[in-house]
Amino acid sequence: MATQQRPRLSLEQRDAALADLLASERARIIPAANLLASDPSTLPRLLELLALERRADNRQGILFALTWHAEPDALWDLMIRVLSDPTEGEKVRGQASEGLAYMFPQVEVGSSRFEAGVQTLLAALKDSSPEVRYCALFALGATAHPPLIPAMEAMLVDEAPVPGWVGTVATSAANALEHLKGKSASPHREGP
Repeated sequence: MATQQRPRLSLEQRDAALADLLASERARIIPAANLLASDPSTLPRLLELLALERRADNRQGILFALTWHAEPDALWDLMIRVLSDPTEGEKVRGQASEGLAYMFPQVEVGSSRFEAGVQTLLAALKDSSPEVRYCALFALGATAHPPLIPAMEAMLVDEAPVPGWVGTVATSAANALEHLKGKSASPHREGP
């Protein structure tokens, strides 16, 4: 992701989107997160908001915007911490998995950072939430690391439906395997 090529928001757009990101209505949070995702200059402010905000929908929106910034130096450990935290909502933990997925291409295979991400995602395959398992599989597929194939193949039997996403956990496992083996696959949301 070439975040440097995206246009910055005007000060008015940024302030309005940041305010909407903290709203109580998902109908305001989602468009705000999409808008803020397009402007990498918002990264510091989004990190500040994440440190203060406790509501799951808002945290998910903040993490969504951060996901598209794809800055491993600033975000890798944060995404791992959020994914590993059982007190976080399932949508928030799922979003953290997605954030890792988009940063894996910038992380050296075999590095301590890479290994920490992989181990956290493998642990997430045992999460009680189908959404967390679904998103963790997507991220594992993004690693381009063939030794993870057996772990993903083991998830092909997980037929738990995932509300808001297309298919089951097994669908995500199949897509991740296709992606890892060089075919095009991505997660499919039914809606926001």
